[in-house]
Amino acid sequence: MLFGKPKPTVTPEDKTWIEEAFLWFEEQYTRDHLKHLRMIVPTKEFFPIDFKGTEKNAEDLTKIICDYMSIKDVQIDLHYFNDKPLELAEGIVTTQGVTGFRQRSKNALGTYSEEGHRKYSIGIELDVLKNPTNLIATLSHELSHLLLLGEGRLEENDEELTDLNCIALGFGVFTCNSIFTFDQWQGASHHGWQTQKRGYIPEEVATYALALLTRYQDKTDNDWINFLNPSPKKMFQKNMKYLSTTTDEVRFK
Repeated sequence: MLFGKPKPTVTPEDKTWIEEAFLWFEEQYTRDHLKHLRMIVPTKEFFPIDFKGTEKNAEDLTKIICDYMSIKDVQIDLHYFNDKPLELAEGIVTTQGVTGFRQRSKNALGTYSEEGHRKYSIGIELDVLKNPTNLIATLSHELSHLLLLGEGRLEENDEELTDLNCIALGFGVFTCNSIFTFDQWQGASHHGWQTQKRGYIPEEVATYALALLTRYQDKTDNDWINFLNPSPKKMFQKNMKYLSTTTDEVRFK
């Protein structure tokens, strides 16, 4: 904040990019759909399964997410792969799904491919199965590829736009919460800390996009905000304050 004026967490260039992307989503999914969709959160109401980190859980979640994304009459085959994290020093491990904003990485947490007419293959990194938030974030991202590439909305892949698509369709809590984690781990003989960076957009961009959609919907009941982790929640609130008071042009409204 400068001289009491709220600022967003994004640059002017990224602000414009996000707002133009959401205008495009409005064309693709209709204004009525984006206005009234529910924000999906990690509760039994939205995901009525007994999560144990199994492949069966991933299959069940895929079906549920397809329903929320209105993906119908498709065959989706899941497969699994292993992508070991990089150990930097004794007790410190890092796993990075991307190398930075607008850059691809070979260390993907999920993969997507088209195998034929209405037939698709999605790969999931085995470690992702352990965490329901990361699994749902990864599946929603790969299924967004189906919506954008598989259904002909895009001709060329765009990973950052694909992450925004997840937010536009109600999976913003999972996208924001899965971007960065810092957890303690315990091995047979030693323990340490593990940092993980996931996704193709940073928290600053994801939380502005989520705030933009929230402001656009203009609902009175936003209890889902309490499911955001502390860091993205703080950024989200900063962006909401900016959007509520700014005299800057906001194109998506």
